[in-house]
Amino acid sequence: MKTPTEVKYDKIVKVGFHEVLKPLGFNKKGNNFYLQLENLGQIINIQKSSYYSKDHINFTINTGIFLPEYWKGLFYNQDKQIPIFPTEPECLIRKRIGELRSQNDTWYDIDENTEESQLISEMHANLENFILPYFRKLNTKEALLDFLDSEKLIAAPLVKLIVYGETKQFDRAKAEYTATLSEIKNPHFLETVREYGQKYGLG
Repeated sequence: MKTPTEVKYDKIVKVGFHEVLKPLGFNKKGNNFYLQLENLGQIINIQKSSYYSKDHINFTINTGIFLPEYWKGLFYNQDKQIPIFPTEPECLIRKRIGELRSQNDTWYDIDENTEESQLISEMHANLENFILPYFRKLNTKEALLDFLDSEKLIAAPLVKLIVYGETKQFDRAKAEYTATLSEIKNPHFLETVREYGQKYGLG
C-alpha cells in the first residue's frame, strides 16, 4: 500500500503534469513525457532524489531536446537504433527547471503534511511560464542549431562538432573542429576528434 506521501506525489504528477501535457501531444512513460515533432523531440522528466523515502519525497524537473542526427553521430559505429521514446540523458540539450527559472538547482519536497494543491499550482506555473515557452523557441531543427551556437557545452566538447557534421553545417563544423583541436590536450581524445573530422571531411 502506498504511503500518503506517495499518493500525493502521484497526484502531483497526474494533475500537475499529465493532464496538462497529454492534450498537447506528449506521451507518458513512467515519469517521462515525450513529444515527437517533425525533426526533433522534447522530453520532460520528473526525477526523484536518490535519498528519498516513502514518507519524504523530493523531486526536480529535467528537460531535454532530442535530435536524431546527434544520436546517429554519437553512436555511428555501434549499430544502435534511434530510440522511439528517448530518455532525458540521451538528449542533445538538457536543462533543469532551476536553470530555466534562472535560479539555483531547484527541488520540491513532499511529505504527509504537504498541501499538494499548492505544489500542483507551482508545477502548472513551471510548465506554462518556463518549460513550454522554452520548448516553443526550440521546436525546429533550424532554431535548435542557432541556439546551439550560443550554448557553452564545456562538459561535452564533441557535441557541436557531431551536430554540425551530421546536419551538414560544414562551415560551423569546421570552426568547431579547429577550435576543439586547439583546446584538447588528451591524446586519446584528440584521436577521437580527428576521427570525426575525417568522417565529416574537415581535414
